[in-house]
Amino acid sequence: MLFNERELSKKDFERIDIDVRSMPKEIKEKLLNGEATPLVEIRDQLDNGIIVTMPVKLRLQRSEDGKAVLKAYPVSKDIVSDLKLTDKEQKQLQAGEVITKDVREGNKTRTMYLQADQETKSLLKRDVKQAEIDKRMDELEHVRNITLGQNQRQAIREGKPVELEVGDTKVTVGVDLRQNSGFKAIDGDMGEWKRQQEIKWDMANPGAMGYWQTDENRWEYKQVQEKYKQPEATTEKKEEKSKTIKEEVKQTIHFGM
Repeated sequence: MLFNERELSKKDFERIDIDVRSMPKEIKEKLLNGEATPLVEIRDQLDNGIIVTMPVKLRLQRSEDGKAVLKAYPVSKDIVSDLKLTDKEQKQLQAGEVITKDVREGNKTRTMYLQADQETKSLLKRDVKQAEIDKRMDELEHVRNITLGQNQRQAIREGKPVELEVGDTKVTVGVDLRQNSGFKAIDGDMGEWKRQQEIKWDMANPGAMGYWQTDENRWEYKQVQEKYKQPEATTEKKEEKSKTIKEEVKQTIHFGM
């Protein structure tokens, strides 16, 4: 576990109307492992007293000072990002690819891996240096007793999956920001890699599922409500209202961007 239960701040969860004590085991384990949870409905009371609900994925991340920070990735129609993505980068991310991009944060520019969560359209980010991909490749070579060529290593560093021959079988490896390590190896060829990606994102079955709390503070696992899957309003007035609500909710919880 990357986090311990003491780092599950009750205060943070109470702000979004989640009782840590009744939280389903699957959600808690994902959080403690530093992974994104399944979809979870959160509730927040705005300044005007209105209570809004929205489906998000939650994730614990370490801040630079080592503290656990709770982040939320809300469901959106298109990729949500404060980065200036080119059309090519948008298309790559929409297709499920991992890309690298120089990102300016404060006074620093860092090279980041970027990957889109296909259910929420939120952007997952990880510093290339912190991902330690070369270390992961060294570990893979040791465990699998294989040798990666320089071209294969470079492709993996760039976020591209690579198919390897291991005896009579095939193994595909690559960067995957949904994993704790940011790196994944599967038994199978490139087709199997893509198939597992689709299963993971539930793309083969568009009826996304998630956890919802009832008024009795119980949890139910059911399909995402239809209102969240509808295209966002096209009128300027409704778009502005939706933007205002999201901005107010940001005051409660850190949105992953």
